[in-house]
Amino acid sequence: MEAVPTKAQILQSIKDFLTEESTHSKPRQCRLCGLAMQFVDANFLLRGSAMNWNVSLPFCPVCDRKILKDMSQAETIH
Repeated sequence: MEAVPTKAQILQSIKDFLTEESTHSKPRQCRLCGLAMQFVDANFLLRGSAMNWNVSLPFCPVCDRKILKDMSQAETIH
């Protein structure tokens, strides 16, 4: 039987993932169509802590065009 992760382990995994994503280089071209990727700046806050991360999330303006429709005006694209 597999052990269930503790709350502390889950929180550490989230912290590790967001720290890695905030420093990891992002793809510059879409793997499907080859077009230049665009990026949405996303700020992640971990409730109950003072920790936050700014992560640039890549998307293709052609293959992922639904993202552009669904975005509110608060997001920044660069």
